[in-house]
Amino acid sequence: MEQIELTAQQRTGLGKGAAKKLRREGLIPCILYGPASKETTPLVVKTVDLSKALATEAKSNVLVTLKIEGDKKKARTVMFRGFQRDPLKRDIIHIDLYELMMDHKIIVDVPVHFTGKAQGVALGGILQHEARTLKVECLPNQIPDKIDVDVTPLAIGHSLHVKDITLPQGLKVVGDPNITVALVTAPTAEVEVKTAEEAKAEIAKSFEVKEEEKKPGEKEEKKAAPTEKEEKKK
Repeated sequence: MEQIELTAQQRTGLGKGAAKKLRREGLIPCILYGPASKETTPLVVKTVDLSKALATEAKSNVLVTLKIEGDKKKARTVMFRGFQRDPLKRDIIHIDLYELMMDHKIIVDVPVHFTGKAQGVALGGILQHEARTLKVECLPNQIPDKIDVDVTPLAIGHSLHVKDITLPQGLKVVGDPNITVALVTAPTAEVEVKTAEEAKAEIAKSFEVKEEEKKPGEKEEKKAAPTEKEEKKK
């Protein structure tokens, strides 16, 4: 499990006005809490440092060695537990830091990563990724960056469920074991769907072709009425 360092400072000013001022100065307000903390502690971290901390394969599951300036405690092990974003810019404007107890298990969302090539795909089937993440319970130092799932045996019409996944020792998936993680569906034939406008255009075109087949000035022949002589012959 990857672990990085992050430095924070004590935060004195509270409220929306103080938070906006901090963000203009390149700082992100945050709060520290958890079973290892006696009380919640308001802090700030540099925006640049936060971006580096999140630029790892583990993303928000990374373990953070947090150092607080002026704190008697040398370092704390924390995780990111929540992000508040600007509704328009989508920039992070607040974060929650959860202080861990290394001998206490936690539940985290871990990404699912497919390995191999499903047999059904080689025959034209389509591999569908049904579960992107799984909730895993484990000790903090056992959190995996991802869960590798081999889909090679999957044939067309076959599926793979949570209960079929073998996890490393110490890890346990939380939730319904029958949840589908991956499946291979049969290929579907492409059907040409025409709009009403396209259908009308084709009908109109067919009439145009029929009119073009007639010679210019050509009129349909009409049968003349029989003469008196022809009537007598009959």
